[in-house]
This record gives sequence, structure tokens and C-alpha cells, in this order.
Amino acid sequence: MSLLRLDRLHYCILMSMGCISSPLVWAEDLNSDVAKLPTLHVEATRTDTGYLQTPASVFRIEAPQVDSSSQVNLTEVVKGIPSLQIRNRENYAQDLQLSMRGFGARSTFGVRGIRLYVDGIPATMPDGQGQTSNIDLSSLDHVEVLTGPFSSLYGNSSGGTILTSTKEGQGKDSIELSYSGGSHDKSRAGLVLQGGAKGANEPSYIISSSYFDTDGYREHSGAEKVLNNAKLSWNLDDGSKINWVT
Repeated sequence: MSLLRLDRLHYCILMSMGCISSPLVWAEDLNSDVAKLPTLHVEATRTDTGYLQTPASVFRIEAPQVDSSSQVNLTEVVKGIPSLQIRNRENYAQDLQLSMRGFGARSTFGVRGIRLYVDGIPATMPDGQGQTSNIDLSSLDHVEVLTGPFSSLYGNSSGGTILTSTKEGQGKDSIELSYSGGSHDKSRAGLVLQGGAKGANEPSYIISSSYFDTDGYREHSGAEKVLNNAKLSWNLDDGSKINWVT
């Protein structure tokens, strides 16, 4: 009996020491000033749906991330997206190699198995081949990458769909000049003219032009690329919009 009482006494002492040595914890005071982030809407599902309410796997890249890139290849914008593999072979005659969920990995040139759109206009040929070199990154507003089975909304795009949208003219008439350079005599110059409409039924415009030149890091790999893009937009009184893109 004495041993049993002693064990109980030791147990009570150990439990008391544990309670005494436990640190005190305070709950954080509630702050009424809660930061509210802007709602992100996606258009890849063909409906104006909030990002959190979209049942599809959609990744959206906004204009600030596009503007922070060197604006030479689309790989600089869409890199890091899950399930999208990009291979930049620095061969401007064969363009980039994009593969999504295994589709397009065997393509020797161009993009296959992935549907490309620019301002709602298909940039993929009827045979399933597309190119990313004709996408002007200077006037790019945002990019949406749609992966998974929901890419069937845009036809026979087994791997996925990449939708790019260009900017619209805003505010006063302005001009923007840019220049960048790098190794192997690589250089790029860009010019963007834009202006917004002052009232309804008045067009807004944006005109973008860029020139890229490089000697390449190996023999016979030099390239020149000139891109021109223009977009006129009209917002009508009935809420509809007319876009003219060239």
C-alpha cells in the first residue's frame, strides 16, 4: 500500500510541475481593419467567373508580371505554371516547344496539342500547329492558361489552352519607348502609342511596334523579328464592345 501511495504521489507531483512549467499563451486581438484584395476574374471558362468559384484549373498572369520581363519570348511570362513544360532552344526559325500534360512533347517545331488564342482569335492552324512568336508582348495585358479537361471548351486542344489578351487604350494620349540589350549582340527596341476614349461611342486605341535582333550563341543562329500590333476599341451605349485588331 505504501508503494502504491508513493507512486500516486509522484504522479501528482509530476502533473503539477507540468502545469506550472507550461508557457502562457495569449490569443491575438481581433483587428477590424481587414485587408480586402480585389476579386480576380477569369475569362478562360467563357464566362466572367471569380477565380475561387472556377471549377477549372486556370492560371492568370497580369500585366505587371508581363511588363517586368524582357518581352522577347513567351517563356518569360508563363514559366513556373504547373503541368506546362517550356523548352527554349534559342532557335527562332522553329519557335518555342511547349508541352502540357505530355501533349506536344514530340513536336519538332511549333506548338501542337495546345490551343493558342490572341484576343479571342485562334492562333492555331486547322492542323493543330501554332506559334508563339507572333504574340506581341509589348501590348500584352494578361495571359490565362487553361489546363485539364476544361480545355475542350476551345476544340481539339487535348493538352490545354493559352489565351492572351492585349491592352486597350486608357487615359490621355501617351508614348512609351523601351530598349534592352544582352550578350551575343542581342537587342530589342519597342514603341507603344495609346490613348483612351473621352466618352461613349468614341474609340480608344493602342499601337505597338517592336524590333528584335540577335547573332545567336552558335553559328548560323542569328535572327531578326519585327512585330506590329494595333487595336481599336469602342464601348457602345448598350454595353456591348467592338474591337478591331490587326
